[in-house]
Amino acid sequence: MKKINELKIIGIIPVKANSERVKRKNLRKFANTNLFELKLNQLSKTKHFEDFYVSSESKSILSKAKSMGFKTHLRDKYYSTPKVPMSKVYKYIASSIKAEHVAWINVTNPLVGSKIYDEAAQIYKKINVKKYDCLLSAIKNKENFFYKGKCVNFKRTPWPRSQDLEPLVSLPFAINILRRNDLIKWRSCVGKRPKFFYLDKEIATDIDELYNFKFSEFIYKSKKK
Repeated sequence: MKKINELKIIGIIPVKANSERVKRKNLRKFANTNLFELKLNQLSKTKHFEDFYVSSESKSILSKAKSMGFKTHLRDKYYSTPKVPMSKVYKYIASSIKAEHVAWINVTNPLVGSKIYDEAAQIYKKINVKKYDCLLSAIKNKENFFYKGKCVNFKRTPWPRSQDLEPLVSLPFAINILRRNDLIKWRSCVGKRPKFFYLDKEIATDIDELYNFKFSEFIYKSKKK
């Protein structure tokens, strides 16, 4: 990690010890490591962040983070329970960390590496603040979408080629950057005027279900070979 004199971005890395759909997904074996340690290793190679805070209710996770050179935030266990909406978690953690600009970085995008994080930080530092109020990692989805029985991004006839479809944008939450005060005020990483930072769909895979975990692990092992 390298300190710089320009606009400073503090990375926030939320890590729960337990999860519902994939048990202990942040800590279970992933190839030759786990999602938590893999992400910290990736972020330790970046050059365009001022610092990083790992936020967790687990003292063992925070102890490991400290040993790897990261700052820590001991989270109240209440904010790691499934009954607490994410909006409250955003506000709580952001209110506990001193920074002007923050990057919310999840460990559940294991294929996103240090170069991508640095690229996102560099783009954010140059964006027109009058035009954009946040940077959001995003994916372009060129598929045929319906909503409530109606075509969203295509017409039934004449049938469009897939490459001609108007893409819909989804958020993998690999990295989102914004002002800390806005994160507290909005209780969300998503502003009204986002700058989309597009990622490859495969690389941006977010582990939410077991099949995501197995797919990402397979791709990760293939790339290592």
